[in-house]
Amino acid sequence: MAYYLTLASVTATMTTLISATYALQRQKIAVERTLYARSAEESQLAARWASAWHKLVQRKLDQAEAISPALRMDYTGFSMQPAPRVLH
Repeated sequence: MAYYLTLASVTATMTTLISATYALQRQKIAVERTLYARSAEESQLAARWASAWHKLVQRKLDQAEAISPALRMDYTGFSMQPAPRVLH
């Protein structure tokens, strides 16, 4: 039994991964602000933002994985498990 990706699922997956990329860039900026903060309060605030962006990135990656088929079959019938998308 072969699974075929529809154009809608590919588009949804790409949109989700693009938004995950944006969130990852924002997380990077928040981490840099945490490292170069001038005060403890500024560092704590930036760390909270970094944590929030991290959660968003992980949620988007989980959504992208849920949209794509869980198990894909190639043309020879061998099953291939998709690589896990966990950010740690």
